[in-house]
Amino acid sequence: MEQIIMVKLAMIGAGGYAFNLIKWIWGIPDKIKLVAVTSSPTRKSPGRAACQEKGIPVYDDADQLLANVKGKVDVIYIPTPIQTHFAMAKKCIDAGYSIFLEKPPVSTIQDMDALMEYVAEKGHALRVPIGFQSLYSRLVQELKKRIVEGRYGKVKRIKAMAGWPRLDTYYSRSAWAGKVKAPDGWILDGTINNPLAHAMANELYFASDEPCKMADLVSVEAELYHGHDIESEDTSSVRVITDKGIEILFNASLCSDERMDPLITIECEKATIDYFNYKKVTVKALDGTIEEEMADDTEPRANMLASMADSFTNNSPYLVPLEMCRPFMLVVNGAFESSDGISAIDKKYVKRVTQEDGDVKTIIDDIDNILRTSHEQGKLFSEVGAKWAKKSSSFVLKGYRKFPTSATFA
Repeated sequence: MEQIIMVKLAMIGAGGYAFNLIKWIWGIPDKIKLVAVTSSPTRKSPGRAACQEKGIPVYDDADQLLANVKGKVDVIYIPTPIQTHFAMAKKCIDAGYSIFLEKPPVSTIQDMDALMEYVAEKGHALRVPIGFQSLYSRLVQELKKRIVEGRYGKVKRIKAMAGWPRLDTYYSRSAWAGKVKAPDGWILDGTINNPLAHAMANELYFASDEPCKMADLVSVEAELYHGHDIESEDTSSVRVITDKGIEILFNASLCSDERMDPLITIECEKATIDYFNYKKVTVKALDGTIEEEMADDTEPRANMLASMADSFTNNSPYLVPLEMCRPFMLVVNGAFESSDGISAIDKKYVKRVTQEDGDVKTIIDDIDNILRTSHEQGKLFSEVGAKWAKKSSSFVLKGYRKFPTSATFA
């Protein structure tokens, strides 16, 4: 069989995040060649025009693309809205193509299991990598290797904290942003399942001492809130317990005053590791002395795309295969079950600040300090005295196979 030298890739979409991926692909011309995209002519996206200028065929929709690229494409990348991932993945697979699937892989645990089963039925020729770009980084892979080797002793607890302000235009950019559900399926948009999903995915990955595996989970306890006038959550406080008894904390908000890039703290028997903004690692001895620092400034998405391409051309295992991500979907669905709804934060604790460009920023009072305190103490918002916080119940994940069970989301 002739060895594939460069992956010929088609993209479903050419606007928003898809256009960003397209530009990163153009930055690694030795790895991937973009040979076709889809873009609705009514949307007039800059990606459509940019591809047309380069002579790349632009099709109006996925059906048109799939009917015209036979024999010209190796892989189809799917960075479509969350609720469309499952149906679009099956459509492309049914048409005979391999796929690269954006995170989150799907919206619900039942769709995750159905897609895993469907891919398995197709045999080893079909393997599906997921676009959790930070998991492909050299730093993450090095830390994972050391955890598996036991260099720092057993992992005891992992904490993540982040505050990424998202303004009104973030939610007006698409019909599905900030939604729990759309007519075509569950979305569960929010900190856990979208912009800060990478932090949670990293935590689950580091919590397992087995290669290419996220931790097996026992339960999740989640407090979900919104400061914006949206349907889903923009502020979350989550505790996950693994089958090894490791506690995973995740505290995040899109209503922070200042930008607080993700900080993941891994507490081990012999050391504490801070992983900051997916770019820098600091290893500290138990007395706080810095033992080692590592950094990686490579563009994470370009690095991810190159890794996917290398695995495809070499027929080697992907770093982040579909089946590895099942625990992530358990956390997302379980968090919504545990919270039993999204709590709107009382307006007296929320301020709206108009920016110079006219956009509006939503800030929850003192959320920056609440995030820091929760991270430092390893607690949920309700446990550190946030005035608007509401305690939730732990939700058992063993045997959980269908979202939702909560009547709130039925």
